Amino acid sequence: MLMRYRKGATAERELIKMLEKEGFAVVRSAGSKKVDIIAGNGKTYLCIEVKTTRSDKLYLSEEDMLKIKSFSKAFGGKGVIAVKFINNGWYFFDVFDLKKSGKNYKISLQIAKHKAKTFEEVIGRQKSLVEVIGSD
Repeated sequence: MLMRYRKGATAERELIKMLEKEGFAVVRSAGSKKVDIIAGNGKTYLCIEVKTTRSDKLYLSEEDMLKIKSFSKAFGGKGVIAVKFINNGWYFFDVFDLKKSGKNYKISLQIAKHKAKTFEEVIGRQKSLVEVIGSD
């Protein structure tokens, strides 16, 4: 359990540095029951749940998803699941875009490679391909 916590905390700190480098004010709510990171830059506000895995699959409970959805709505920010697949990098998902698979939400590396947003898209620095195509 402690190793898992340490791995998660390291990933959270890594993501915080990435956000701060882009001009975001960031708060890490360690051991939080709501979200792991809250970040904002005056235009974009993010409520981020950070997950790390060595596997190529990750499962999120309905309870986890409800917590971040309700917190992000109340806060007025974008609810984001940030997944670090060890040795495969970061992938970002809007909590409202994830679909239930059975009684949990499943994120696989394969799905992530096709459906995830990039860090630049999440922080609002770059439009997603869908937004670019859709804005004609």
